[in-house]
Amino acid sequence: MAERDLIEHIRRLAARSTPPWLEVGIGDDAAVARLPGGARIVATCDMVIEGVHFQPGAPPAAIGRKAVARALSDLAAMAARPLCALTAVNFGAQKDTEWMKDLTDALWRACAQFGAPLVGGDIAGSAGPICVTVTAIGLPGPAGIVRRSGARPGDRVCVTGALGGSISGGRHLRFTPRLREAIQLAERFDIHAMIDVSDGLSTDLLHIAEESGVGMELEAEAIPVHPDALAGGGGGDPVRRALEDGEDYELVFCTCERDATEAARTGVLGTPVSIIGRVRRGRRSLIVWPDGRRQTLKATGWEHLKS
Repeated sequence: MAERDLIEHIRRLAARSTPPWLEVGIGDDAAVARLPGGARIVATCDMVIEGVHFQPGAPPAAIGRKAVARALSDLAAMAARPLCALTAVNFGAQKDTEWMKDLTDALWRACAQFGAPLVGGDIAGSAGPICVTVTAIGLPGPAGIVRRSGARPGDRVCVTGALGGSISGGRHLRFTPRLREAIQLAERFDIHAMIDVSDGLSTDLLHIAEESGVGMELEAEAIPVHPDALAGGGGGDPVRRALEDGEDYELVFCTCERDATEAARTGVLGTPVSIIGRVRRGRRSLIVWPDGRRQTLKATGWEHLKS
């Protein structure tokens, strides 16, 4: 079963009984729940698995930091502020006391660094791979929640930073979630839809398209390609690597032409912003290559359940 098919199955299950306090459920980067009294919390969980998100032998400090940063990147995609975090660690076959202490220390430090103090969790061991799960709890940012489902025809598609080559360049273990950038973007501009790039630009942008009921048109020449995609291991066309590699944890967002132009002119907190396309009517999404070829944009990024 493909990952997308399983998610659709889960969404059908969720639709059978939606609690009245759930404001945002399956289909976004995080859930949003209304509490008694009117307050709202934003909640997400994410995991990093040995052999998938990091390779055997990776430093425990890097594993712990990535696990926290990965979950908090989902809050950034909603323009939410971190409140706290919980972690569950399966140490696998790892029995070295100092290694286990180093991992838990890293989780603690990362949570403190990003303003999401660690307040609880669970530990276990097994014969399987090491797995770290982080549940991140946040609050809506000053400008409110930004979802995937608000993109409008005529919007411009923008992205922070540069894409591609994250794994070959090692950035997948040392990125900083765009929490501050997301909040400032939402405060300065009317951001209609946003997502973080974890599975690859093509896949994640099409999540916005699907949830918003629109199509996308990307300009291949405008996609900012990271130097890591131009050199080192991985090979392949750099633009395709920017579309497919994933693990960039940059923000892709849709806003009106005026705000997109201003965001690209000024950047955000020292991070460049690039306009890479537009939102179109209908459901078909395209990529336009420098020679004028127009191809259907397909989700060619990471697929967890691919056989």
